[in-house]
Amino acid sequence: MMEVLPGKKHEMRDWVDQTCVALDFILFGLSSAALPRPQSPPYSKLPPSSSSPSIAIFENLFHNFIGKCVVVMVKDSIKRRKPNILVTGTPGTGKTTTSTALAEATQLNHINIGDLVKEKNLHDGWDDELDSYILNEDLVCDELEDVMDEGGNIVDYHGCDFFPERWFDCVVVLQTDNTILYDRLSRRGYKESKLSNNVECEIFQVLLEEAKESYAEDKVVALKSDTIEDISRNVATLTDWIRNWSIQV
Repeated sequence: MMEVLPGKKHEMRDWVDQTCVALDFILFGLSSAALPRPQSPPYSKLPPSSSSPSIAIFENLFHNFIGKCVVVMVKDSIKRRKPNILVTGTPGTGKTTTSTALAEATQLNHINIGDLVKEKNLHDGWDDELDSYILNEDLVCDELEDVMDEGGNIVDYHGCDFFPERWFDCVVVLQTDNTILYDRLSRRGYKESKLSNNVECEIFQVLLEEAKESYAEDKVVALKSDTIEDISRNVATLTDWIRNWSIQV
């Protein structure tokens, strides 16, 4: 991926202008008829465009597409000053406890997706069988887009495959012994079916596989989370990583 430093944004815009000019010349070659063109650079330097409705529609769609791609490239390429971390894992593995402690230690922003969904109504209703809200992935991503671009966030959720990969600099998958997990979920009052499903997910390492399939291998780390000592050690490890990341930036 091309890196764009803050002082180099104008070079990216130049590249976009040049690309659009070149592609307009290609489009012009498809037809010799002319339509009025905008007079602002770089279009004032272009030959007339096609009068064919299909060509004109294609041109508009293409320019809109290029513009959106460039916005994503610029956002993706400019280094954040603080990292974004995703803490995921089966329910009961200590995500919220770990994320809360890590946020306090690093002064990063803790975002609990479950709480956010309820507060902002980012769901499609209630699922009686799963005993939870039906999360609307598009609404969640739209809600988080700007804050994630700024960096400095710890996102806490029991899923990870619907978030844009570019959002996160580190993906932490917490893992807990099945017996310990069963006891934790029992104390929460989980229904037997829901409890069994979650323990089964942990046995087959569903969240770890999901993370590996969704993010670059060097971003994903699995951490044991059986005891308070494990959680404290994990928080210390991640705190050191965050500090080193900030120094490198």
